[in-house]
Amino acid sequence: MTNRVHVLGIIAATAGAVSACGPAPLAEAGRDSLTVDEAATLIADHSSLPADTQVVRAVAELWVDYTLLHEALAADTSLASLDVSLAIRQALDQIALKRLATEAVAVDSVISDEELRERFAADMPGARATASQILVAFPPGATGTQRDSVRRHAATLRDRAAAGEDFASLAGRYSSDPGSGRFGGSMGTFERGLMLPAIDQTVFSLQVGEISQPVETEIGVHVLKVDALQIPEFDEAGSTHRARLLEERRVEAEEAFREQVTAEQGLTLTPDAVDVARALARAPGATVGSEALRRRLATHHDGSYTVGDLRPLIQSSAPALLEALANGSDERVGELLMDLASQRMLVRHASDRGLSATPAQADSVAAEARAIIRDLARQIGLLTDRTDSLDSIDPIPVDRVGEALRRIVAGEQEIIPLAGITFLLRNQARWAIREDALEATVIRTRQLEGGGR
Repeated sequence: MTNRVHVLGIIAATAGAVSACGPAPLAEAGRDSLTVDEAATLIADHSSLPADTQVVRAVAELWVDYTLLHEALAADTSLASLDVSLAIRQALDQIALKRLATEAVAVDSVISDEELRERFAADMPGARATASQILVAFPPGATGTQRDSVRRHAATLRDRAAAGEDFASLAGRYSSDPGSGRFGGSMGTFERGLMLPAIDQTVFSLQVGEISQPVETEIGVHVLKVDALQIPEFDEAGSTHRARLLEERRVEAEEAFREQVTAEQGLTLTPDAVDVARALARAPGATVGSEALRRRLATHHDGSYTVGDLRPLIQSSAPALLEALANGSDERVGELLMDLASQRMLVRHASDRGLSATPAQADSVAAEARAIIRDLARQIGLLTDRTDSLDSIDPIPVDRVGEALRRIVAGEQEIIPLAGITFLLRNQARWAIREDALEATVIRTRQLEGGGR
């Protein structure tokens, strides 16, 4: 396509002539731009939210990301020319770590039949219980005296139930859990390992009809009763449990190896590592200079873990990690940094031993990443059955970003977030969002909503 066309042209056309605000861009992405008028018209005509700078920014951010993805697809629907190294680094690291573990970590794979039967009886894999409870909750901020009072009350209720009083009636009258209390204390049916550890251990140690001694958790004191119990036979689930135990041993051996190498290498965090990591997570898109990228977050005998190592991970990670780094406690952030630094140290150790991902593995992971990006584009509406064809020579219609945004702003379609792909796209193209145009867009939106077209 030789003539430059705004991706929101369809919206602007249906809205009528643009106002005197002119073509000043709110945002730019690649070869295209989103004007104040186009954004204001989109919001005024389709949004149920009152116009403010947050709404305008959200529209601009989505427009930038969707436009950059649109342009990448328009250039090549296979995305073969898109550098996905940022998105696949973690996957390649995991391949290297797995190869290292296979070569360097010894796992005891011998489990005798006697040991397997003992573990099966103790673990009860696949067991399901139907149980009821009476919960006496601790008051918020309970004092020691209040906790003792709760314990005594729970013990009294337990004794009454054990003496033959109807458990369901006691639960309905005294239980602090409104959910189960309304149904005679019923907790329903659940598998082993799904409840709080203290409750899980107690329930699966009882016989059907048996009432437990009071069990204390962080929320209060529980009196438990097992109504039904289903335990798979060893002949049915023994082989599956053997595989589970072997996997546990593998994980434990790998963790022990990691701790050993970490200790031998003297891995330690620098004094300001937590503060620096938190600042990076709170502004993942901020520009970082070359000197700052070399700043050390952790050191070990063979090298260091730097801002340059952490930043790509922050840019391509799921929101949960960003939230943990940005707002977690100092202790939690420190633990995460130690885990990340030790992982990077082991990846380099694997590389030194020639155990990095092979070219074929890297190509496979990259192809998978591109397929995921294409699937997201399909969900957004940037690809259809026709334009999804690698043999198609038809250009992808330029109005697809505008139509996708219209559906999102109108509440007809959920936002399809691009997560780490956002940084991948923005690192490889020119883009900008003009801060001084946010308020101008709000003003223009209100004018349009008031009939000032």
